[in-house]
Amino acid sequence: MTEKIDYTFKMLYVIAIFMIVDGHIGNFDYLSLNGLLRYQNYHIALFMFASGYFLNLARTNKEFFTRKLSRLILPLYVWNLIYGIISWGLKRWFEFGLGDDFDAYTLFVAPLTDGHQFIYNMASWFLVPLFFVQAISFLILKPFADKKGLCAKNISRLFFIFALLLGCIALHFAPENRGMRNFSLMIWRTLYFMPAFAFGFLYRNELKKYDKLNTPLYLFILLGLISILCSAFPDYNHVPSWLDSVNEPALVIYAISFLAILFWLRISKILTPLIINSKALQYIADHTFAIMMHHIAGFMLIKSFFSYFKGFNFVAFKNNVWYYYFPANEEYCAWFYIAITLVIALLIDFTSRRFYATIKVLKEKK
Repeated sequence: MTEKIDYTFKMLYVIAIFMIVDGHIGNFDYLSLNGLLRYQNYHIALFMFASGYFLNLARTNKEFFTRKLSRLILPLYVWNLIYGIISWGLKRWFEFGLGDDFDAYTLFVAPLTDGHQFIYNMASWFLVPLFFVQAISFLILKPFADKKGLCAKNISRLFFIFALLLGCIALHFAPENRGMRNFSLMIWRTLYFMPAFAFGFLYRNELKKYDKLNTPLYLFILLGLISILCSAFPDYNHVPSWLDSVNEPALVIYAISFLAILFWLRISKILTPLIINSKALQYIADHTFAIMMHHIAGFMLIKSFFSYFKGFNFVAFKNNVWYYYFPANEEYCAWFYIAITLVIALLIDFTSRRFYATIKVLKEKK
């Protein structure tokens, strides 16, 4: 029997990955509602929330870890090697200044501690804390689950409180305040994302059945609460990758994040008919890993195309990944970067999968 497809969450994946890509282009965020819903505070948390929602405690330890290692960690290291070679080649033969040295540390250690070592795949830093959040949560909750993978209500509540406490500790001891850029950063990142994951688990087990309020009123309440919190604590917009700029209380940061998650979850529910009837959106939803991994490289390829345009800055292009060339006003051109890099990232993924499938077939024939 096949699992019923949850198109609401598929739509949520599309929205979340759009925010990730959009958030890496200048300061013009299309879905931020004029700055009210700033991406950084919750766009990655959307993925953590969804991951917690779909946590499958019915799997055995072996099934769970085999699945996660093969889908997250192994691809992370394979692509880190590929982008390491690309970075090395661009530096050696084309005088690019992006990326660290190609050595054992950047190949094997940096993906765990930093994730930004070769720049072109730097958005994949998120995969390591995602794996550890999933692993820790599974090990904590598995003993309390029955054969069907269900936990008692009080377990999901206690787990959420515990995770929120860990997240608050992480924000309090943020690396910005301690100068940490090593394995400690990996730990703080993991603890920081625990509340969003636990919130997803709590939502599925307890909160979902109460999520029935009239949509216009519900969205009005959510945006009203977010507006009040943002007005009272205007410096809440921290940087998740480095846990920098943590200038407001942790509970406020998480409250805004959770409210934003609930807002976009309801928007996703409204837009569910759209993704049901769109194979393109479904394909994007099913390949967010590829988009996360390759969209920065996609941006660089687009900028290579723009290098033939008048006014293009080659020095900035080769040394600053955040340099973008816009033939016209940024607001009119950012969408082009987003649309094309989605296509490029998905093509890279499709090509690599076909290549792997071909190699596998040739091996089987032997």
